[in-house]
Amino acid sequence: MNTLLAGIAVVLAAAFASVIGFTVVSRWVPRRWRVADGDAASTVYSTIAMVYAILIAIAAIAVWEPRSDVGGNTETEASSLVEAYWSANRLAPPDRDDVQQRIVGYLQVAGGSEWDHLRTAHSGTMTAENLSTELRERVDAIRPATETEQAAHQMLAGQVSAAATARRARIGDADARMPAPLWPILLGGGLVSVAFLYLFGLRRTVPNGLMFATLGGMVALMLFVLYQVELPYSRGFAVDPDALRAALETLRGSAGL
Repeated sequence: MNTLLAGIAVVLAAAFASVIGFTVVSRWVPRRWRVADGDAASTVYSTIAMVYAILIAIAAIAVWEPRSDVGGNTETEASSLVEAYWSANRLAPPDRDDVQQRIVGYLQVAGGSEWDHLRTAHSGTMTAENLSTELRERVDAIRPATETEQAAHQMLAGQVSAAATARRARIGDADARMPAPLWPILLGGGLVSVAFLYLFGLRRTVPNGLMFATLGGMVALMLFVLYQVELPYSRGFAVDPDALRAALETLRGSAGL
């Protein structure tokens, strides 16, 4: 299902459930059991809301940082490989051609089949890992014959190393999830945030029903967004391989491929 449609469905379902709960409680629960002291109840509810907001903030940081790191490392990897490709231009033709072909071949796999595997299995592939390793080994095996080649080789080695480091970091975040205890805590906190208002003894009116619908819908929306952001390579807010694919297209265009 489309992420937008799924989000709308979740929000509407939560809003409907909140209104149903309010209707059932206001109709069937005796008033003496659901009318609390207004000032005391407001103070307690403010505390509940503050604690829940802190939990949401912790969860948001927990899921957003890995996603942000994956995006940044993907761009670093792509830009480093592009620079490595250009640095290889100053090597001897056999070394130049072999290194550049290996860079293009790696980008094809990393931005294609491996990225699809990251979406579904949350892990890298041995094919891409081997291509990355072979590229580094090929660069290490180069023996420059001139000062120009030596300078180019030093730059190339640093750029390939930077790309490999960025790759390890982004692959390491592939299965980054929210700490397991947080999900039941967030779900329970959301239920408490809505259900606690039933103790205010609000009358069964349309405005009060809309208030409960809005609160339930907003809580559900926050949880839905957290769920969609949780895995960097999957779900509705997944990182795309655009940087790697753009790098590949740039190199293909420069080589006339």
